[in-house]
Amino acid sequence: MRVSEKKVLAIDAAIILLFSFLFITSVTIVAAGGDGISTSAELSYELLGDGNIVHVTKEVTFTNIDENTRYWQGYYDTYNYYIPDGAENLRAYDSSNSMEYAKGDGEFYVFNFNERMWYGDVFKFTVEYDMMVNQNTAVFNIWDNTDSATAKVIIPDGYEVYLNTQNCVIVPLNDSYVIDLGNLGKGIAPITVDLVRHTELNSMTETVKLKEKDVLVTVRYWDGEERWAEHVMDTTSSSLVILEDIWGVAYPAVYDITITESSMEDIGGYGGLNNWSKGISLLHTSRDITLIHELAHYWTECCSFEQLWMDEGYANFYAIKVLEELDPLQATKELVRLSDIGDNERNDGKLSEQDFVDEIGFFEKKPVSYNALFPCLKLEIMSYFPNRSILRSTNYSNKIL
Repeated sequence: MRVSEKKVLAIDAAIILLFSFLFITSVTIVAAGGDGISTSAELSYELLGDGNIVHVTKEVTFTNIDENTRYWQGYYDTYNYYIPDGAENLRAYDSSNSMEYAKGDGEFYVFNFNERMWYGDVFKFTVEYDMMVNQNTAVFNIWDNTDSATAKVIIPDGYEVYLNTQNCVIVPLNDSYVIDLGNLGKGIAPITVDLVRHTELNSMTETVKLKEKDVLVTVRYWDGEERWAEHVMDTTSSSLVILEDIWGVAYPAVYDITITESSMEDIGGYGGLNNWSKGISLLHTSRDITLIHELAHYWTECCSFEQLWMDEGYANFYAIKVLEELDPLQATKELVRLSDIGDNERNDGKLSEQDFVDEIGFFEKKPVSYNALFPCLKLEIMSYFPNRSILRSTNYSNKIL
C-alpha cells in the first residue's frame, strides 16, 4: 500500500511542528532572579532563651512577572535565597510538601520549587532554621534579599535590647514582647539585634607576673559566658606583658585590674570604658583591640596629656602594636579600618612638633592631618606600618571586617 505524496508532506510538517513545540517548552527554563520576578517575605526571629537558639521563620512569596514566559515559552523553578552562615536545622516547604535545596555561592542557597512557575503564577513557601546563641547574650543580623520584607523579633521578658535602627515599634505581650521592624526595603544594610539578659556575675582570676609586681586580673562575666571570659583573660595576660615591653615602662598603676562584661546600656554605647581603680567595663561584643586599647590607658593616664586626641591616639597606637604580636591578621584588619577613614571625617588641622610629647620619643614622622575626633586613628599609626602590603590590595577593602 502506497502513501500519497500529500499525506507524506503533511506527516513531515506535523513532526517538524511537534519537535519545534517540544524544543520551545523544554529548553527555555529560566533561573529565578533579575527583573522577571517579584518577591516578598515575612520574617520572624524568636529567641528561645531556654534552648539557646533564635528560631527563624521566613515566609516567601514568589511571583513570576516575566512576560517572556508567556505561552509556554519558559518558566522559573528555583530561587536563590540568603541564609546566614551558622544556620542549623534548615528546612523548606510549601503548603503541602517539603522542598529540596542546595548550598550555592557564599551565603545563598538554591531552593527548588515543587512546580513550574509560568507567567503570572505565584508560589509561596516557608524556610525555617535555628541560630545558636549564648545563654544570656544573643547577637544576630537581620537581612533579606527579597524585594520587600517585613520583620519582627519576639523576645522573652528580662532581656535588654539594642538595635542599630530607630525604625521599629515595640509591642508588649504577657510574658514577652515583639519588636516590629516594619518594611526593610531592598538593599538596606543589615539590622543588628543585640540581646542581653543580666545575671549575677561570675568571676575568674589569674595572677600576671610583670616586671616590678604581680597583678591580679579578675574577669567578671554572666552565666554561660565562660568562653568570653577565658578569651578576655588570655588577651589581657598577654597584652600586659607586651605593653610593658613596647612602652619600656613597668605597669604604672598601684592597683589590680578587674574587667566586667557589659552591655550597651551599661557603658552608654562605648566598646569599652576604663574606670581606673574601679576596673574596665567591656562590651560583650567588643573586638580584641578595644580591650587592649583600654589596657593601654593605664600607661597613657600617667602621661597627663592635655588633649584628648593624644590620649586616645597613643592608646590606639599601642593597641595596634600589641595586636601585631598577638594576631598579625587581625592587626591588618584593624589597620584597614583606619585606612578607610574618609576625607570627610578629617579636618585640615596641621600638627606641629609642639603637639608631641618629646620624652616619649616614639613618633619619628610628622602627620599632615588628623581625624576630627581622635586624630591618631589615621595619621601616625598608619605611617608606622608601611610594610603592610595587604593594605594596598582589595582583599579587605570592600568587606565589613
